Amino acid sequence: MGREKFSALDMLSKRSLPERKEKQAIIYKDPRELVPTQENFYTTKNISKLKASIKITGYLMQPILIENVDGEDKVLAGHRRRLCCIELIEEGDTRFEKVPCMYAAEINVSEDKELTPEQREAITPFLRQFKVIQANNYRDKNDWERMQEALEMEKIVKGLKEKVGITGTVRENLKELLGVSNAQFGRYKNISNHLSEELMEEFQDGEINISVADAAASLEPELQKMAYEMYMKNKILTLPDIQLLKDQQALNADIPGQMTIEQATRQQKPVEDETPIPVELQIERFFDSLKKNTTARIRNGDKLMGTKMISMLYCYVKHRNGYLNYQGHPDRITFNPDSPEEKEMTWQELTEELIRRYSIKKPVKMTTIDAPEAVVTLTESAAVKAFCEAYPKKLKTIMRICRRCKDNGEAAKAVQMDFAPGGFSSSSGSNVNYSFMSFTAGLEIEVNSEKVSMKYGRLIVEAKNLYDPFSPEFDIEPKKPEVKDDGGPAKCITGQSGSGLCGAAAYCSQEYNCCSQCPDDCNSRCGWILEKSCQSAAETPDEKQQEDHSGDLAEMGRHLRNTDKIPDAWPEDLKDIPVPTNVEIIGYLYDEERKLKEFLEIEKEESGLPYMTILKQQLIVGGLRIIKNLVEDCQEEPEESEQPPLPIMKNNDRRKEWLRNYKSWGLWYEDKNVGIKYYKYDFANGARLIVEEFAPDPSEKSQWYTPGEHHYMHLVGGPKPECKNDKGWSYHSRYNKYPNSETELVEFLKEIQK
Repeated sequence: MGREKFSALDMLSKRSLPERKEKQAIIYKDPRELVPTQENFYTTKNISKLKASIKITGYLMQPILIENVDGEDKVLAGHRRRLCCIELIEEGDTRFEKVPCMYAAEINVSEDKELTPEQREAITPFLRQFKVIQANNYRDKNDWERMQEALEMEKIVKGLKEKVGITGTVRENLKELLGVSNAQFGRYKNISNHLSEELMEEFQDGEINISVADAAASLEPELQKMAYEMYMKNKILTLPDIQLLKDQQALNADIPGQMTIEQATRQQKPVEDETPIPVELQIERFFDSLKKNTTARIRNGDKLMGTKMISMLYCYVKHRNGYLNYQGHPDRITFNPDSPEEKEMTWQELTEELIRRYSIKKPVKMTTIDAPEAVVTLTESAAVKAFCEAYPKKLKTIMRICRRCKDNGEAAKAVQMDFAPGGFSSSSGSNVNYSFMSFTAGLEIEVNSEKVSMKYGRLIVEAKNLYDPFSPEFDIEPKKPEVKDDGGPAKCITGQSGSGLCGAAAYCSQEYNCCSQCPDDCNSRCGWILEKSCQSAAETPDEKQQEDHSGDLAEMGRHLRNTDKIPDAWPEDLKDIPVPTNVEIIGYLYDEERKLKEFLEIEKEESGLPYMTILKQQLIVGGLRIIKNLVEDCQEEPEESEQPPLPIMKNNDRRKEWLRNYKSWGLWYEDKNVGIKYYKYDFANGARLIVEEFAPDPSEKSQWYTPGEHHYMHLVGGPKPECKNDKGWSYHSRYNKYPNSETELVEFLKEIQK
């Protein structure tokens, strides 16, 4: 048989995933009897959340995919679910002694006429490995798992090229099978080959992202060890941190510029010159050799960051070349070591001396003799202190977030989400201004027209250095109802107030004894009065309750829905409540979360809201979040797959063809109650294109015409169009009922691919 006949995609798809000849049934197996397959490389760490979800629902949302090999049932997909069930059984939960499983289609190449018997035997292990990857195609993967998937696929492609002779290069086949670009695969190889074991473990756990891991992999082993120590100390590792270490790596080179082969291979080292050099002259030369960003810190008088950067860059640097003669240490620098003129300085002392000599003195306004000395430099520590003093409410928020977070990294992300959930929040017009941006961009604090930028992690570190998060001053004080001057507070008519007093009427400016008498649905409602109802004086609570809640739960269930259609995943305790659609639950949850956010903003003010009102809204939001998860569990559709890359479209015909071929993006979700399917595509500029597809109308079918599907396209978010010559598109910040035309979307695609 001739070689170079098959493509990798054709060979793998036709032989590793054959069509099922009959419907595969679900069987129930003891998870302790299932054996993990040796081909699995996906991580099985951090299963606590999945375990809790399985324990709450009481069953698995998807069966474990297994295959029988040599009499053993081996797991192809579902290793994490298997471990969760085993742990629950060991904890005494007998519900998981039998779990749903499904046998995967068998690999059978024994009758493959296109291959020789030797080739069939040789490719079987590669087909088994590919089968594991395909079986886990639906799962949500982190960057480390995507990297491992690409590396395993590289082994498969190389094996097939050697055994069968498939067409195309390895990189071309990887791009066709996984959609991995050459640049991305290069990053994977760099991380796999050079990243240290400690950092690789954090990368595997998702604690550092792929950009940081790729940058750290280019460092020498000693500097990677320092990067890991930085991460363990701050619980966060950023690209600027790696850049500092890269600068230090450049300084560690024996001779800058071009080198001979002997010097590059360490066969020839420059001769050391231990001649003592005056320390004053060395400090001057030391400053001249600093990197640009470090020099800027010194000139701006930033002692904190200047000390940090110099100590990191020069802690292990040694220079004895007749121009400089010093040895760096983790805590100090030694000039002219082992000589009568030896002198040691801590890194902080050296930084202070450099600032004294070379910092730029800013002009100071003339003041009286008794006036305090003007501040001429702004450090990160001073900026954070000024910010906390100017905005005590935000300080309380930061401290309360630090209390509940396990480390500084988690607290930094929580503060960013609280202060700038939309990516930007600012305040100006006073002596202390701020701008909070995305987590990557960080924040900026301005004090008396001087600005300093920093990351959220640095804000947390500086704030905790200044204040104790567990100090009583940051405790949440319970709100107490105020006593009115005219006759005292009103009595609670519901009987649910522990004190017997009406906690809502006390905050109302109107002369009402109870919020039920108020026609407005204001923020002072106590939460114990039924919405859209006003109790009259003659109507007792018992009569009202009997009118609203007559009948048993079974009768209520019959009025609410047809109970025969309730999914098995819907909990028994909620059988009397209808299963909402995705659109419904997302809409309700959005409204209630926005209402809760407004309540919490009001709670920060001095007037505040009754405790029970806020608690009620928190319980509503919490319940809707749980129901949203249950609704997703009831859906039979597979998890969302990764969208295909945006192709290069050189003309409008190709752009229209891409828009009309929206089904290739993958089904987002389907609302079966109204027969609508949704498809979406997320662009890199933040825009999202949503396609709303309607089923054909059977009433339109005739002898000459068969109706087809029709759809509407909605462009949401992204950049606003710069209309030139009446060309552009209708901009919508949120999804609404007005669709975009194909002409508008062609202009949008043309703009983003310029």
